[in-house]
Amino acid sequence: NERIWNIYAGFSKQINKALSFEASVAAEQYHSPIWDKWRIYPTLNALWHVNDNHLLNLSFSSNSEFPSYWSTMSNVFYSSTYSEIHGNPDLKPYSYYNVNLMWQIKRRYTLMAFASLKPDYFVQLPYQTTERMAVIMKETNFDYSNSYGLQASVIFNAGKWLNGNVFAVGTYKHDKSSNFFDLPFNRKKLSVILGGTASVKLCNTQDLRLILNPFFQSKAIQGVYDISPVFRMNAKLQWSSHDGKWGLRLNGSNIFNNLYDTRSVQGNQDYRMKINYNWASVTFAVIYKFGGYKEKNVKAVDTSRMGH
Repeated sequence: NERIWNIYAGFSKQINKALSFEASVAAEQYHSPIWDKWRIYPTLNALWHVNDNHLLNLSFSSNSEFPSYWSTMSNVFYSSTYSEIHGNPDLKPYSYYNVNLMWQIKRRYTLMAFASLKPDYFVQLPYQTTERMAVIMKETNFDYSNSYGLQASVIFNAGKWLNGNVFAVGTYKHDKSSNFFDLPFNRKKLSVILGGTASVKLCNTQDLRLILNPFFQSKAIQGVYDISPVFRMNAKLQWSSHDGKWGLRLNGSNIFNNLYDTRSVQGNQDYRMKINYNWASVTFAVIYKFGGYKEKNVKAVDTSRMGH
């Protein structure tokens, strides 16, 4: 027996050619046999074109995230001899509030400050019980999971043979839970993310390019988990004929077969899990464009603020 009421109002305003903003607010009431609360979720997006070389953008967003149906069941699923997945009937939705202040310089350099606040955040975490030989996997609500950070990115080129972009992100994360079994935690961690794209032209007479996409993340946390440093590399070797009809593509994904190595050693815990990320793979493609086909130019989605 669940019920959600949502009331929404919003408006947008173009003040002049340089300044515009949009704002809205939603009031949401969530009712279940356990929870009955009203929450307010405002949003704001303000854009200021200072001049041709400078642009400022302030954005604030908020919303709610609901647990899956199966997560709220009281059942216990046995995924292996020693691993149990427990439902949590007391699991409640969490809210998130994100704010970003971006400064773009000459359409080449971008600086950003951001914060993400998630009261009642939930995620599945492991717990090794002392009563028997078992690992309990259970989604539980934190007090909060908050992140604060700075990001810098730049678009670069060196003549006609090299171009791309690089970004660096520094994040301070604070996870706190007062009710995680008998193991409450209050953990803080500073992490760094580095990445980008480099496109290298290998031949002056042919359209032959090598494209590299490296990604690195230093040690991080998620609840009781310690996440080891992560390095991932994707690469592409591509050739196109002079008339643009023929093309060859050799793609390597996660070519170093990177693993996510996570461990929980809080209190009396000693739990480790290794996760393969998409495995290492290589694909080869031969492309021929029939007739007057022209590939559409699609604007790339800016995912830099998410560390990708």
